[in-house]
This record gives sequence, structure tokens and C-alpha cells, in this order.
Amino acid sequence: MNRTEVNYSDEAASDAKSTVENFADEILEMLTDSGKASDDLNNDYPNGDAYHHESHVDKWYDLQEACAILTQLDDFEETDSGLWEGLGMKEALSACAAYTYGSAVYSAWSELITKINDEADNIISDFDTEAEDLESEIDDCNTEADEADTDAELEDDDILSNQHREKAGDYRRQADEKQALLDSLDDRKSDALKAMIDEHTK
Repeated sequence: MNRTEVNYSDEAASDAKSTVENFADEILEMLTDSGKASDDLNNDYPNGDAYHHESHVDKWYDLQEACAILTQLDDFEETDSGLWEGLGMKEALSACAAYTYGSAVYSAWSELITKINDEADNIISDFDTEAEDLESEIDDCNTEADEADTDAELEDDDILSNQHREKAGDYRRQADEKQALLDSLDDRKSDALKAMIDEHTK
């Protein structure tokens, strides 16, 4: 009976996305703390080595499946024969295919992390620019408010003095609104990074 041939490149890409989804919290934390996520799944993520081995490497393939993997994923073929030393031909071919598939998943994972880091750079840069702009605008508003208060104190005409005080109040309200935006910036940046990471799991 003929089987439907599996596209193992697509399978590896899908498993890489699942890996990003599984470690999304850790990726977000790295991006938030240092602006860059590590692609070292084995060492920089909790139980990353075990997760990768159990999810992507520790599998059994029959001869047809193993040959398909080695043919489709020849760029990632595992050549360390010590990994299957002493095994029979079928078991050795299955092990070679399993490690080859694992390498393909790891490569796809690394490519996703590179894309995530590149997009994170843009997101973080945009929010850093917004923070600088808001800080400058807050300073300007406070300066204008102080000047209006001074004008109010120096003004002999009560009507004009009240107008200056109203103007000062308007500037301070604007400063408060901008400060609220600045205070929410970290949360908004985190949400934007999380949404971007999630896009790479679809």
C-alpha cells in the first residue's frame, strides 16, 4: 500500500514554531532584559536539551520514513556514526534519520530566533524613540507651565492672571497625560514583543 509522503521540511518548520511557542515566556524575558533572545536551546532554556531530544530526536522511523528524511533533509544529515555504533542496519538508519530530523528542527528554530531578534530590534527602537520624545515633551510642558505660573504672579490684571494660570493648568494636564503614556510604555512594549513572538508560532 502506498503511503502519502510526508514533507519533513514542513514538519521540521512546524516543530520549530512549536518550540518557540513552548519557550515564548523565556524568549520574551530575554528580549525585555537584553534586547536579544538566545538560540542556544540546549543551554539557555530550562530543560531545553531534554525538550528538544524528547520532542524531535527520540523517535523511531521505519526504512521508508528514514530514507525519506535523509533524502529530503540531506543538508542536515547527521554524520557522527558513533551515535548509532553497534546497532543493526535498520536501527542505525532510524537513528541517523532521527538525529538528522532533530538537526533540521534546530536549524529552523535558530532561523526563527534570528527573525524574532531582528523584529524585536525594530520594536524596541520604536519604543525607545517614543520614550525619548515623551520625556522631552513632558519637560517642555512643565517648562511652559512654570513660565505661565510666573506670568500669572507678575500680572496685575486679575483676568489676565487667571488666563495665565489656566494655561499653566493646561500644560500640566498635558504633561500628566504624556507621563501616563510613558509609565505604560514598558507594558506596551512587552505586549508588542509578545504579539510578535506569537506571530512566529502560527
